[in-house]
Amino acid sequence: MAITQAMWIHGHSMQIEYQDRLKSVWRPGFYVRVVGKRDTTNWFHFSIPTTVIVRDKRQMIDSVMLRFRARHTRASVTNVHIYDGERRIATYDGLDLSPRNFDLSRFNVPGKPDVLWGIGISVGVRFAGTNDEQNTLEFSSAGCDFSLFQSVRLHFKVLTNPNIAIETMLDSMRQVFEPRGFRVLHLGTEDIDHPELDVVDVGGCRRGSTTDEQEELFVNRNGVGNNDIVVYFVRATNPPSNGCATYPNGRPGCVVARGATRWTLAHEIGHVLGLNHVNNNDRLMTGNGTGYITNPPPDIVNSEINTMSNSRLTVDP
Repeated sequence: MAITQAMWIHGHSMQIEYQDRLKSVWRPGFYVRVVGKRDTTNWFHFSIPTTVIVRDKRQMIDSVMLRFRARHTRASVTNVHIYDGERRIATYDGLDLSPRNFDLSRFNVPGKPDVLWGIGISVGVRFAGTNDEQNTLEFSSAGCDFSLFQSVRLHFKVLTNPNIAIETMLDSMRQVFEPRGFRVLHLGTEDIDHPELDVVDVGGCRRGSTTDEQEELFVNRNGVGNNDIVVYFVRATNPPSNGCATYPNGRPGCVVARGATRWTLAHEIGHVLGLNHVNNNDRLMTGNGTGYITNPPPDIVNSEINTMSNSRLTVDP
């Protein structure tokens, strides 16, 4: 993982939103201890020191961390909201975290967005105990990991929605790409009306060779940059397949059919970035069909990472 900085702040700095809902606050040398009033909720806030520019590049936020402990399961963290300035960039609700030791809890930020203004962590808590011991939480520190990833920039053009939700495919792609240092940016989705291309002829689906229908479909690149990749979601390909990643010169993209698996999008983008099939069902680029992947999320090996890094379609932030 391409972590460039890790910034932490001590629990002493924690800001309390509703002071009147607490019985006591104690700030010794090594944490902040709060005792909540029975049957109350509250929000605690941490401001993380944020270096926005490193090596003349804007950093991205990878994840935030909390170190805290509870005296009892009736005092718990229920929400973690992550902000960049006034913009909320990640939300974790419905939590019920009451670690008995100072454990590190990590919360990833989907999409690894650019850092613009400064990172804040807001922590929702609940106190449901019957005495002070049961209503005690102690916060040691809060932190944030920052990254400098290369980016894969995607646009979606939809003729027919796939059986598996596009958001599920996108999330699955991020599970594969982001741990290897590639941020997946979804820059927009557009519905396009071309029923004559909804079953698109892909011929032999060989790199460097495209059909007339692929040439016609891949013209649809309004609002797309030269190094951006367009994914066309269609009802089917002819001959039938889950997808095809051959594209006309200067119009990088692929097609994904309605019956595709959750890993098809990542697989076809791998082809667009220069990767070839392998005979290994542990790998994203298995040539046996992504429906047979055996260890989700599937692997990308170092040689493939190098190929992707050298593609003109993986751009620096």
